[in-house]
Amino acid sequence: MASFLVFSKRNTFLVVGVISMLFIYFFPQKDKSRPSLPFTIYEDYGQSALEVWSDKSGEIILTDRFNPGIQLNRWWMKVELKNDTPTKNKFFLILNNPHINRIEVYLDGSDSPEFITGDRFPFDSRPYSGRDFVFPFELNPGERSEILMNLDKRGETFHIDPEVLNESEFDERRRTEYLIMGAVTGWMLLITIFTVFFLAELRHRSAFFYVLYILLVFLWIFSNWGMGSQYLWPDNVNWVGKSRPVFNLASNLALLLTVINIFKTLPSQRLLGGLMKILIWTNSVLLAIFLIIPEGVTQPEIVAFFLKVVLAMSGIQVITIVTYLIHQYLAKIQFAGIYLVGITFLMSSSILVYFDQATGAIQLSHYFLNFGSAFGIMGETAIFAFAFIRQASMEKKEKEKLAVKIFIREKEIADQIIWVQEEERNRLGRDLHDSVGGMLVTIHLKLQEIAEKNHDPELQSLQYLINEGINDTRALSHNLTPPHLEEMGLVVALENRMDILNHEGRIKLELYHRIESGIPKPTEVMVYRIFSELISNSLKHAQATEIHLQLISNAEKLELMVEDDGVGFHPESKKKGIGLKNIQNRVNYLKGELKIDSNSKGTTTMITIPFP
Repeated sequence: MASFLVFSKRNTFLVVGVISMLFIYFFPQKDKSRPSLPFTIYEDYGQSALEVWSDKSGEIILTDRFNPGIQLNRWWMKVELKNDTPTKNKFFLILNNPHINRIEVYLDGSDSPEFITGDRFPFDSRPYSGRDFVFPFELNPGERSEILMNLDKRGETFHIDPEVLNESEFDERRRTEYLIMGAVTGWMLLITIFTVFFLAELRHRSAFFYVLYILLVFLWIFSNWGMGSQYLWPDNVNWVGKSRPVFNLASNLALLLTVINIFKTLPSQRLLGGLMKILIWTNSVLLAIFLIIPEGVTQPEIVAFFLKVVLAMSGIQVITIVTYLIHQYLAKIQFAGIYLVGITFLMSSSILVYFDQATGAIQLSHYFLNFGSAFGIMGETAIFAFAFIRQASMEKKEKEKLAVKIFIREKEIADQIIWVQEEERNRLGRDLHDSVGGMLVTIHLKLQEIAEKNHDPELQSLQYLINEGINDTRALSHNLTPPHLEEMGLVVALENRMDILNHEGRIKLELYHRIESGIPKPTEVMVYRIFSELISNSLKHAQATEIHLQLISNAEKLELMVEDDGVGFHPESKKKGIGLKNIQNRVNYLKGELKIDSNSKGTTTMITIPFP
């Protein structure tokens, strides 16, 4: 059972991918309820329009999509429109192919074209402003109209799926298409913004190539819809034929660079890695060729050849990327399975569209045939976005962990330095107490013995000075080695220090403490030094008679407060003093905050030290 769960976790995205592909295949079937439009197709051998009007031999009558593939000749299409309604109606003849180079439209046996348009003409040459080629006709009740079209798309894939819609059907179709295109556009902009944010946050080169891929593939989709001719280059007829293969090759190049930068080539993938690099250079060369060759000069045979090369390259690239990601997935490289599903999702939808355009066997719906590639891109980018989110989250956590490790290491080094300093202080304090202090006590005792025998006032004065020296030595020793701090803790050490000062009678000290959480030993030493420095400042400079100390700790922070009733001082005037500098340095080391409020009635010092 455990092994099954592990298997399921590793293959979740692959299962989702398979389900998505099955959904893509079974859902978008063509709507059979719409009445089919019979039309007649003739291959163009150079005959005139009058000859085609009268020609009945060799005609091909169809009621469905016509797709002979990549062609080197023109085609004639004949269709009849009829208004079977009792009112005058407007009808729209749609070819469902926005990429026909030249269209000549003849009406009712005429030998001169009523319209001449195509994507190699300025956009305003179209009889109706729309992304596809739409021809409006207005018919009276019972009226018929025969339409003959000469269609030129030599050197490229030729397919048409003529429809006739009345005005309400056409408006509904247009609203639905704009809704789909708006959703796809919004999604691509959202993914672009997200990836740019990811790029700015983590500065991954792969994110730069992925942003480039999204923009290029969106431009390809926009061109494929026919929106480029309508909005981006309405008068640039030389760019129309180049736009789709150029954006296709450029997006392929960006996708290859994205994958190879996210997943470094494994030692077992040297052959695949070499093939990926060959594909990158080949796409670059083909892209340069398409950009250099002038539009309209190249023969249809050459255009057809390069188009076949681009299609073959796209197929080889998809197979190579999928194989590359499968190897990465089997090697248990993180996120390889997610990217594999994203590529497979896009590949599945694209293959269905290409296969249906080539054979018509699947009978995809109008919407999926026109927007299937966009649906595939949306699915792919959704899966890739999830991978980017997971990767960004994990890398952010890794950076946070590394920052914490660095902080802890720096803290350990600083603690070690302070601990060494404290050990040195303790050694000096013990030496001062045992050596100098002991020597002074011995001198004091000998001098006391001599003074008792001779009763000399000068000896008594000298004895007083030696006694002061003993007290100062003891105070210095206690400052260097806080008594009972190591054994009894911070509170007892502070109380002992206060007892000594209270016993001298020069000043009154009080301590309030509430310890709810333990204080680390290194922090105790630092806090003791801070309190000692603050008490010393009050004694030396503030002329205080009372000092109140407060020590409060909980799980989050440690709060220190020292109040005295001295004459006060201006904090800025003492900024350069050694005492305040020492306090500030210790507070900074503990990542704390120091606040001083001083006036003529006394000084209040507050220190907050957070616990990590």
